[in-house]
Amino acid sequence: MTDSRAYTRSTQSHNANGDTPPIPPPHDLELSVKAPVPKATRSMQRSKTVRNLENAGNKMRGLFKKQMTRDADSNKPEAAATPAREVPSASSAGTGTRPSFATASSYGPGMFQEPVMASEDSKRPLSYNVDRYEHAFRSHPDEPSMTSLPSPETDKVVPPVSQSPTSTNDKPQDDELGADSPEVEELKRELEKVNEAIERARQETTAEAERKQELQNEFEEARRNCQAREMEYTQIEHSFFEHTRAVRATDDDLSTIRDSFKLLKYSVTRMIMTLNKKADKAKATEKLVAMWPSLAVVEPNTELEPPQINLLSEKLIHEHLVHAIFRCPIYPGLPINDAFSSLSRWLVEHESKFSVRLRQQMAAIVAKSAKDSELQLAAQAEKRRIVDKIYNDVAEIYHPFILENDAVVDEEKRYSSKIADIVDKAMKLAVAMRGQEVDISMLDIEEGKEKFDEETMVDVKGKTTGIVRLCICPAFVGRDGEHGFVEKGKVVIGG
Repeated sequence: MTDSRAYTRSTQSHNANGDTPPIPPPHDLELSVKAPVPKATRSMQRSKTVRNLENAGNKMRGLFKKQMTRDADSNKPEAAATPAREVPSASSAGTGTRPSFATASSYGPGMFQEPVMASEDSKRPLSYNVDRYEHAFRSHPDEPSMTSLPSPETDKVVPPVSQSPTSTNDKPQDDELGADSPEVEELKRELEKVNEAIERARQETTAEAERKQELQNEFEEARRNCQAREMEYTQIEHSFFEHTRAVRATDDDLSTIRDSFKLLKYSVTRMIMTLNKKADKAKATEKLVAMWPSLAVVEPNTELEPPQINLLSEKLIHEHLVHAIFRCPIYPGLPINDAFSSLSRWLVEHESKFSVRLRQQMAAIVAKSAKDSELQLAAQAEKRRIVDKIYNDVAEIYHPFILENDAVVDEEKRYSSKIADIVDKAMKLAVAMRGQEVDISMLDIEEGKEKFDEETMVDVKGKTTGIVRLCICPAFVGRDGEHGFVEKGKVVIGG
């Protein structure tokens, strides 16, 4: 007890002089330890060491300040149950000697010296204790610090004191208060709305995906059906072409027939142009006026000019072709032409469509008949008759040039051969016309009375208005409601 009182007085003397060294933070249970007796060491710079210790003390006080406040209430019952350790006071000090501190057993023997008197302790410099602690730490760096040594009474480390129930229950109460606040409720409602929107979007996405799959399946099914229909259509088209090929007399259609008409008219015009200015005006005028007396093609006691003779000669050839070939019911030279004409009119009057099929079938028979058959022999005889008639009329107009020319040139260059080629083209065109579903017929033009019509006529000089004076070649038309065919006629407008 004497040593303890002396140590207390020494401590009070240091406090009175204002040279208090850094004090470790207080704890609930003070550890009774003996301070090691420092050995002689090198001096340290006081300012740096004291500054470091002050900083460490400030940090430790700040660290344990809140914990000490919170543990105040919880430590009171423990302090009441446990008898407080007797702390020596200054009044109980007997002698002036300083007691020795108990230390851990890890500090080896020989580290401590005899207790120092309080009077001597007060005379030591302020850095004495600092040097003493540093010397102990450098000598035994692996030893635990004095502040963490166990108590000699219990020899156990005091566990950290937990927070009081009051302090631990503050946060849940704050959380409960925060959970019931309007802001939290509003955020919860917004979160619920967002979740509902997400759920709706997810459902819509799923529905759209299912709808897409359904549409994809429908599309695939429609494509398969379309492909199947296309195959069926191709087969039907092939069958139709095979059927119509069997019915049609030739492979011609309306477009090829139109081209054949143009080629025929061009052949006639080209042959007449080779006879330009080769005609005897007197004989040509007499011949042509006799053929069309009502047209008044020339003034009395006057002769026709070469251009007029050429146009009238071309008109003459086309009229022979129209009357002998194109107006023929089936084909020139057939003995059944008149019978077919009567039967066809009867079928049309009774609104029967069989007349078209009958006409096509008859034309097919003519086209597919052999060249040495009776039918073709009769057609060839009629062809020679038509060629001779046209040749004689043209030779009379262009007398004597045609006869003299044909007498000296080769057969293919003779005008008789040219006229035969024109007649042959006209007969082939007639067979192609009879083999079509559309009934192609001639459109009569009344000369001297009918006005010019751009849809069915074309003037030789390009006029577009006036009265038709001459019809060189009639128009050919064919209409059945679905198809249309027009080959314009060649006319001369008066003026």
